[in-house]
Amino acid sequence: MKKNLVLRIFAIGFVLAFVVYGCKPKAVSTEVSSVSGLIRLNQLGYFPNGVKTFVLADSAATKFSVVAADGKHVFEGSFTDRGVYELSGEKVLMGDFSALKDTGVFTVFVENLGVSYPFAIRPNLYKAAADASVKSFYFQRASMALEPQFAGKFARAAGHKDDSCWFHPSSGYSKGLASMPGGWYDAGDFNKYTVNAAAALGYMLSSYELQPGAFPDGSLNIPESGNGVSDLLDEMRYELNWLEKMQDVDGGCFFKVTEKKFGGFVMPADDKSQRWIVGKSTAASLDFAAVGAMVARCYAATDSVLAKKWLAAAERAWAWAKKNPSKFFQNPEDISTGGYPDTILTEEFFWAAAELYTATGKPAYLAEIEPLLGGIKFRLAENWRNYVDNIGYYSLLGSSSKLTAPQKDLVKAGLVALADSLAGVVDKSAYRIPISQFEWGSNSDVLDMAIVFQQAFLATQDAKYLNLAAETTDYIFGKNAVNYSFVSGFGTRAVTNLHHRTQAADGIAEAIPGFISGGPNAFMQDKGNLESGSDTTYTNTHPAKAFLDVTGSYASNEL
Repeated sequence: MKKNLVLRIFAIGFVLAFVVYGCKPKAVSTEVSSVSGLIRLNQLGYFPNGVKTFVLADSAATKFSVVAADGKHVFEGSFTDRGVYELSGEKVLMGDFSALKDTGVFTVFVENLGVSYPFAIRPNLYKAAADASVKSFYFQRASMALEPQFAGKFARAAGHKDDSCWFHPSSGYSKGLASMPGGWYDAGDFNKYTVNAAAALGYMLSSYELQPGAFPDGSLNIPESGNGVSDLLDEMRYELNWLEKMQDVDGGCFFKVTEKKFGGFVMPADDKSQRWIVGKSTAASLDFAAVGAMVARCYAATDSVLAKKWLAAAERAWAWAKKNPSKFFQNPEDISTGGYPDTILTEEFFWAAAELYTATGKPAYLAEIEPLLGGIKFRLAENWRNYVDNIGYYSLLGSSSKLTAPQKDLVKAGLVALADSLAGVVDKSAYRIPISQFEWGSNSDVLDMAIVFQQAFLATQDAKYLNLAAETTDYIFGKNAVNYSFVSGFGTRAVTNLHHRTQAADGIAEAIPGFISGGPNAFMQDKGNLESGSDTTYTNTHPAKAFLDVTGSYASNEL
């Protein structure tokens, strides 16, 4: 069994510290120390001028050292007692070596206990992980073979041509076939969902608007590399080519292309199930509209025809949603794949209107969002429905915004208030993370909170928010109660046995790099699941420790 999956990582820059200890280097003893799983830190490392904190669990130690690769103690510090972390049942001490600016590879040493996993201190720390996180979407491509020159050992045959998909009656059509090839598989299964596609694209398009040069042509080694266009734009376009087919002639959007039930743990080419076009909903149409408006902005310089086409499609989707504001999707009786229910569409209406106003400047869209300009919030769990509106707020603060300065100030004030509220959670958390509940996809919540801090920094240039973004990202790469890097292929103890059909069936022990695991989930909906022979008996049921790196754990270890 194997692997795990990943994330979208935004460059974090350099940061400041708050508690520092220093000393002159001295020789470390020749005694070889074993690695201690009680020392939890960012297994990738830290920026030279950045915050550098780590956790020591269930120990009475008072001091620690940072040891360089040549065996020298280059830093000594004392622990701060963070009390008992009730969500993990641990007594937590925190070490801070932010004053250490040296670059290189290091370990943390605690006498009578052991050493940490090795980590780096260097600039540009996340470049490889960022590239892998975007390329992970290439490995999710449906309907095409992944060739060895691009996929390496993870090459595979094409699966799910989707050239003869039946319309399910829930789509509004009683019969007929349509060709719906391409796009990305969703998470660990083989289905394709409009709302999830839009959420992923929304964050990626937002990232592109912030840093259009971050993934230049050729940086990811995908089939489109070499065409003179950003590889990020190219990868998103593969999904967009499928997504545009999900719009009906009247402007509304179908909900998903799916099998009637989840397929088995086989390679994509071996899954021969009939595929269906299912549902048509307001949420799908609004999310489509939001993405279309972003596409119009992001692709204008490289493909003006595509940009204009998507803007027109976005406005048609918006018009349909306004005429059908309460068409909620619910799985038909004969369909049991992801339902993604949503009956509160305030967030979707705001996101679509914000992106359309940013793209067009039309007063009708401003009227939709103006009463809510200062109302940015964070609602835990299921970002595809609970806080897609945050993407719209980020666009309203971005370089393409059509808001007046006073209107922007309202958005900025709301964003700063949200960031400060999350900072208060960090201060109270023994692990210094902004999450106090662990639900399905908790790592997504953590990363989205890191984006809130990032956006607050961009809006204010206050370094405290950049520090918070960095510390929050540390959690994902190992500074957590289960001592895992949740990003496949990155970190000494990275997740390996992801709940992912292709990786469970490919016979390769190594995980495809660049995916992020769902993360601890207090509800453990998969207890006792024996899919693929995995045992999902949780060894620790504290919310922050309710995690299993096994293929059967769809509740905690699906990408």
